[in-house]
Amino acid sequence: MSAYVTAAVRHQLAMDGLAEIVAACEAEHEPLSDAEVQAAQSELFGDAPAPYASNDSAA
Repeated sequence: MSAYVTAAVRHQLAMDGLAEIVAACEAEHEPLSDAEVQAAQSELFGDAPAPYASNDSAA
């Protein structure tokens, strides 16, 4: 398997894990607000556009 594919799979597994954490948090509490999502994106990515950013609220 190429290093690119290996890195892509690792990244996707990490994103899946984060999605599970967020879903569990939202199930226990309330959904994250747009402001909370923006703050997290800023902390993670600085001023750069966040990868996989979506305007779809269901994503």
